Amino acid sequence: MAHRRILHSVVFAALAAVLGIGAVLLLGGAAAAPTTQGLILQTSSHSGGALPGNGNEAFILVGIYNEAGPIRGIVAGSLSVAVVAAPSGAAPIKKSSVIEPVSGVYRIALAPELSSHRWASGRYVISITLTSANGSGVTLADLVIEP
Repeated sequence: MAHRRILHSVVFAALAAVLGIGAVLLLGGAAAAPTTQGLILQTSSHSGGALPGNGNEAFILVGIYNEAGPIRGIVAGSLSVAVVAAPSGAAPIKKSSVIEPVSGVYRIALAPELSSHRWASGRYVISITLTSANGSGVTLADLVIEP
């Protein structure tokens, strides 16, 4: 019984040490992570002309900046999207275009993957991943499609 307590204590101490090191690396901006120091991604969404039952575009807006200001000139291929939660019966969606209407703000147009697919009514949670020379990061956006 004493051996079990000692083993549990050792295991918990090792786990606490690993978690502590991980927290220090995360909070300290570890060099192993491919990010630019202070990179910030903020999102908003707009349903645009997307309604349940149609295939029109909806939009995710992503502001990308750091303490020096907006990050300009991100190319479309540097921003990827994935649906992490969707209404029941929702069709897959795709990124159809990316533009930078305002310095450091990117409008990602989304549409159902196939022209025969339609939006389902409800809340979509979209993951947006930035991978570029300016840094990398992930953020989430809510998109609500309703009548």
